[in-house]
Amino acid sequence: MFTKSKSPVSTSSGGAPIAGKPGRSGPPSIIASDMRVLGDLESEGDVQIDGRVDGDLRTRTVTIGQGATVNGAIYGETIRIAGTVNGEIRGGSVILADTARVIGDIHHKTLSIEAGAFLQGLCKRDGEEVPAIPDNAANPKAGNGRTKPVA
Repeated sequence: MFTKSKSPVSTSSGGAPIAGKPGRSGPPSIIASDMRVLGDLESEGDVQIDGRVDGDLRTRTVTIGQGATVNGAIYGETIRIAGTVNGEIRGGSVILADTARVIGDIHHKTLSIEAGAFLQGLCKRDGEEVPAIPDNAANPKAGNGRTKPVA
């Protein structure tokens, strides 16, 4: 009925797993709606921003809440944005909710943009290269090299 854990979990005196040790990840770090942070933030876990951050953010998973503002770059594996971001975004999976407002370039592996989201910037898929379009394919009247174009 009860089995012994195969990997030991380091715990604090209260019995909760210690951050950075084997075991479950801790609760997300939260920047509350009444909080303003000046400077860069870095975390190995999950972060939820509901306030304002003036600086870059590096984390595994980040959620930018509907009333939140980030003025700086965001780097992460999973980035969900419902608020305002003024800066570059680099992530594996980037999701823009319908309330998102992004001014800056997005570098991503996957990108999801809900209807109503505002985006001013370039989107570039990182990873595999997209093959170039041949010159003849861009202009069908130019011909394919076998026939002469019609004058």
